[in-house]
Amino acid sequence: MEPLRAGDPVQVGGFALRGRLGAGGMGQVFLAHSRGGRAVAVKVVHPHLAQQGEFRRRFRREAAAARAVSGVFTAPVLAADPDGDPPWIATAYVPGPSLTEAVTGAGSVPLPDGSFWPLAAGLAEALQAIHAEGLLHRDLKPSNVLLAADGPRVIDFGITRALDGTALTGSGATIGTPGFMSPEQAEGRQVGPATDIFALGAVLAFAATGREPFGDGPPLAVLHRVVNNEPCLEGLPSPVHALITACLAKKSADRPTIAQLLDQVTSHWVPRGDFPNVVPWPEAVTTLIEAHATSATRRYTEHPSTASASTVTAVAPEREELARRDEQAQQTRRAAGPQEAARLYAQLAVDYARVLGADHPDTLRSRHSHAWNLGRAGEHVEAARLMADVAVDRARVLGPDHPDTLQSRHSHAWNLGRAGEHAEAARLMADLADDRTRVLGPDHPDTLRSRNSHAANLERAGEHAEAARLDAQLTVDYARVFGPDHPETLQTRHNHAWNLGRVGEHVEAARLMADVA
Repeated sequence: MEPLRAGDPVQVGGFALRGRLGAGGMGQVFLAHSRGGRAVAVKVVHPHLAQQGEFRRRFRREAAAARAVSGVFTAPVLAADPDGDPPWIATAYVPGPSLTEAVTGAGSVPLPDGSFWPLAAGLAEALQAIHAEGLLHRDLKPSNVLLAADGPRVIDFGITRALDGTALTGSGATIGTPGFMSPEQAEGRQVGPATDIFALGAVLAFAATGREPFGDGPPLAVLHRVVNNEPCLEGLPSPVHALITACLAKKSADRPTIAQLLDQVTSHWVPRGDFPNVVPWPEAVTTLIEAHATSATRRYTEHPSTASASTVTAVAPEREELARRDEQAQQTRRAAGPQEAARLYAQLAVDYARVLGADHPDTLRSRHSHAWNLGRAGEHVEAARLMADVAVDRARVLGPDHPDTLQSRHSHAWNLGRAGEHAEAARLMADLADDRTRVLGPDHPDTLRSRNSHAANLERAGEHAEAARLDAQLTVDYARVFGPDHPETLQTRHNHAWNLGRVGEHVEAARLMADVA
């Protein structure tokens, strides 16, 4: 981060600007803090673009659409003012290097295989969230991918579309970066979701090889190779080569869909452990992440004279020991049970907070694991109390729509129900089901699980009529998503019939129960 320069704004909207993060074709990016202390990245539009009425109209439309994107692997848009002087847009600050910095900073060393697959999965999910809101990225490239501790983040989504048709360099400017543009972009043809798939393939090729797949050189020469030449993917493992090659098909119709991509990724990789947010990057990248987090927050957390270049590297040995103990705690739960695992995670949470800070994802994860294991050991009251605190802190640090936040909310409500607070648990599960529907989609297993828990707690609270109504809806959705013979489908059919019987509809309940049996 660079200091603010003379003439830079010091306040934009409700955000206090602290320094310069970089610049792009649309504007200057600043690190800022909200009034509540949240770190944000504020992009202030260049004056020559702000003077164009058509740009402002498109910017307004695309900024509104981009705010609806809530994917886990995107940096969410927090606020925007298309009518400001100048216009600006604020997104969550991601403390981590760009993919460009991570690869080139290590001497163009590609990411290892263990990092490639979580990168591919995260970027595919990010594009899925962007496309779900009717947006295209159009300029996915390594510098628009940030590597956070718990996975990648795609930035500048949707807003590139606002530039389409405006006078950037004169008339007919093409949006995109030559080495990561699709053939249809290079030739000025119609674009669509498959355009972003091509860019994703090029980004993954860069991550896996340390170089751009169509080489470097003058932009027109690179674009010619994009349209006419095959990418350079020598030396890649067969599964990686196959995935990237499919994405880089010249014809858009020949490229895989996001769903097909995710199927291909998960056939070669699954998240580690029960709590999958284990840092997926090599040590060189995690060091960069720590450096970015430190440089972004140093002025708010320590006196400048106390900052030391050794701060980041000093924690490396302790982090390795914590990671070893983390793995041991997971194994302990399987071997010795949740009570002992809870004890280990309680100690881990304290040590993670000391080494990495109270708001580090690993600290929050250990606190979640402590509470989760207490609940599995039957200590539901204490587990619910602890999990409520974790949910609040995860919402503050990771965002309210982050899957980890949603998971902590689910565990909080689940333990409340187990502690006998069925009405409150049902209320919380209903709210969570709505949020998971919005964030993950109506057919996601976690969404269905929250709906199921909502109905179950209503049942235990004596609200059998409403529980039966919810079970009837859930039965249809379970059968559609998992199949009519799936255990969850059959159990929900049983619950539906049982609740109907409790409200006096014995004939219908008997008929349904007979079918289930």
